Amino acid sequence: MRIMRRIGIRVSAIIIKSKKVLLIHRKRVGKEYWVFPGGKVEASESCEEALAREVKEETNLDVKSSKLAFRSVNELNGKSYPFYLCDVTDGIPEIIGEEKDSQSKRNWYHLEWIEMPNVNDLNLVPKNAKRMFLRKFVI
Repeated sequence: MRIMRRIGIRVSAIIIKSKKVLLIHRKRVGKEYWVFPGGKVEASESCEEALAREVKEETNLDVKSSKLAFRSVNELNGKSYPFYLCDVTDGIPEIIGEEKDSQSKRNWYHLEWIEMPNVNDLNLVPKNAKRMFLRKFVI
């Protein structure tokens, strides 16, 4: 297994179909929340390459195209992270890769299509990205 060095930038995918957004429902160390699919950029990747890789790993879907939707500033470290609106291949999303291998009763990932207005009721993190998503795509 090849280990790649991460550079501290996280990319996230906004995948919308039929007025629903694809989110990862997460349970970890007793906390339950939702996140957009995505992850860290490796040292040898562009943000777009990392986005395509992470979407594939976390949803088993391929990114056909992506466009920067907004940037969210992390309230803890002040870093700006990109969120991309993605057009993906058809198919049934499924968790694969590391996330699938690390599933347990206390640590799990579940992909869910959420009606866009219902996002407001979720514990979607980061909070400022949730606000930006709602402003740009729902309200």
